Amino acid sequence: MKKTYLLLLLLFALLSCEKQSDHAIKSENLDLLVVDGILTDEHKPQTIRLTRTVSELNAPPQAVSQATVILSEPNSTTFLHEQPTNPGVYQIQGPFVVHPNVEYSLLITANGKTYSAKTFMVPPGPLKMLRFVKNNDERLYHIQWIVNPYDGINPAMFEITLDWSKVAGYTALPAEQCQAKMYYYTLPTIDVSQIFAPELEQIRFPLGTKIVEKRYSLNPEYTEFVRALLLETTWKGGLFDSAPANVPTNLSQGAVGFFSACSVVRDSLIVQ
Repeated sequence: MKKTYLLLLLLFALLSCEKQSDHAIKSENLDLLVVDGILTDEHKPQTIRLTRTVSELNAPPQAVSQATVILSEPNSTTFLHEQPTNPGVYQIQGPFVVHPNVEYSLLITANGKTYSAKTFMVPPGPLKMLRFVKNNDERLYHIQWIVNPYDGINPAMFEITLDWSKVAGYTALPAEQCQAKMYYYTLPTIDVSQIFAPELEQIRFPLGTKIVEKRYSLNPEYTEFVRALLLETTWKGGLFDSAPANVPTNLSQGAVGFFSACSVVRDSLIVQ
C-alpha cells in the first residue's frame, strides 16, 4: 500500500510539472548555388550542372541560367556554354581530357556573385569485373559482387549500367523498364552506418543483358564528400544512424556540391 502511494505521488508530481510552451521554429531560407561537376579523362565533352537549393523534399531544383563558367588549367582557359535544350547544364564545345596530378580551377559568375573551386585527378586504379548469379526461383539473374566496401589505397566509385531493352520478349516495353543504373563505392573507412545500412533493392535481369561497369578514381577531398553524402542518404535509416551534418564542399562560400576530376576505367559484358 505504501509503495502504491509513493508511485501515485511521483506520477502526480511529474504531471504537475508539465507546462505548455510554444516556441517559434527558426527556418533558414538558404538560396545557395549547387554545383555538380565531375571532369574525367574520357574523350568527350565535359559538363557542369548549376541549380539552386530547394526547401521541400523531392522538389525539382531550379536551373541556373545565363551564368559564366570558366575552366582553367596551368596553360589554358576554356569557357563552358549553356546548352539551349538543357538549362543549367554548361558544356565544353568539343572533347576535353583531364590528366593526373594537374590542378584544375573552376570559376562561376551567376546573378552578380562569383564562386570558385580547385581539384585534381588521381591516376586510375584496377577494375575487376563484377560477378552475377542466377536466381534460385526464376530464370533471371542478379549481381552477386561488385567491389569490397573497404580499400585503404584506391578509393573509387563504381557506376553499373544494365540494359536488356534489346532482349527478345522485352523489346515492346518502354526503355526505362528495361534499364537500370547503380552506384557502389569502395572507401578507406568503414562506418557502422554503412555496415547496418538499409537493404538495397535487388535488380533482376535476363540473359542477353548488356552490363557496362565504370570505375571512377576519387581524390582525397572527393572521397570525404562521397562518404559524408552516403552518411546522409544511402546509409540513413539503418540500425545505427549518424548525427545529421552538413556535407562538405570544395566550393567557395555561397555554393554547395562538389567540383572534382576522376579517371575512368570501363569494361562491359553480355550476360550469357
